[in-house]
Amino acid sequence: MGPFDVACRVAHAGGTMMRAYSSPERVMIFVATEASKVPEGALPFASVDGAVPGAAETWDHHQSGDRINLDAMPAEIDATRFRGVGTTLADTDAVVSVVALLEGGPGALEAQVRAVFESAATYCDHLAPHPGHDAATNARGERLHAWATGTMREAKGASEGFSQVCLELWRRVREGEPLPEAEPLHVAESAQVDRLIAEGRLQLHGELALVDLRGFPPLSPLAVYERHEARVAVILAEHRQGGRRYTVGTNPRRADAPSDLRPALLRLAAAEFAHGPPATNPEPGQENWGGRATVFGSPWNYGSRLEEAEVLKAIGEALEL
Repeated sequence: MGPFDVACRVAHAGGTMMRAYSSPERVMIFVATEASKVPEGALPFASVDGAVPGAAETWDHHQSGDRINLDAMPAEIDATRFRGVGTTLADTDAVVSVVALLEGGPGALEAQVRAVFESAATYCDHLAPHPGHDAATNARGERLHAWATGTMREAKGASEGFSQVCLELWRRVREGEPLPEAEPLHVAESAQVDRLIAEGRLQLHGELALVDLRGFPPLSPLAVYERHEARVAVILAEHRQGGRRYTVGTNPRRADAPSDLRPALLRLAAAEFAHGPPATNPEPGQENWGGRATVFGSPWNYGSRLEEAEVLKAIGEALEL
C-alpha cells in the first residue's frame, strides 16, 4: 500500500483554494469491499469508483449514473482531509480517480492529462473511445488503460497492484513526465483468445455468449467481443473464496445491444437472495449482485450459488433475447 505525506501544496483555481498531497508518506491506497478489510491507519478515507463501507466521502459513478467516475467527482477536492483512499475493484477508472483526488480534484489536472484520463476510463468501463475526444487522445487513453491493467495483473495482491499503479501514474503527472503506455489489450491478448476458442470456452447461446475463464488467464472483454456477435456476454470466473463469479455486459460492437441490463440484474439478485445468507437483500447492492445499465456482476464477497444455465435463462428472459 502506498502512504502519502500530509504536507500539502496550495494552488489557485478560479479564485478558490485546493489542497493536495505533495509527496508519498502517509495516506493509504487500497482495495476493500468490507469495512473489516480497510487497512489500519486509513481512517478517515475516501472511496472512489465504488462504495467502500465506512468511507468519509464516496464518489461513485455507479450510484450517480455518470459515464465515468471522474464525472462523479467535484472539480476541487481537499485531499488532505483523508488518510486513505480506497475502491471496491482495482481498474483503470479507479486509478485515474485516485490520481485526480491526490492532485486536488479533476479540475487540478492539466487539460491534456485529464483528457487522456477520461479516455482511459472510458475504455475501461465502456470498451470504447471517449466520444468527446479526438483519435490521438483516445489512442493514448487506450494505451494508458492497457498499461494500468497489465501492471495490476502482474502484482501479487489487488491492493498492492492498485497502489503501485496509482503511485507511478501520480509521480509522472506530478513531475510532468509522459504518461505510461502499453499495447492495446485486444491486440496483446489475441493469441490468448485463440486458445480460449480452441478450448471451447466461448459458447454461443443465441444472442448470449458465455465466456468461461475458470482456470484461464484474465482477458479484456473487448478482445473476446471481437470474436463473436452476441449482443450480451456473460463472463464466468472463479471467485477468490470459491464458487462462481459472473460479469455481464453489453457488446459495444453491436449497435442493437440492450441499453439497459438492469431488468436482468434485478432478476438475478432475487434469485441469489432465494439461496439465503450471505445474501442480505433481494435487491441489487451490498452482499448481492450489483452494477449499472451496461455491466453488472455477482456478489463481491462470496461466490454466486447460481448455475450457468440459470444465469443465462434469467438474462435471456429478462431482456427478451
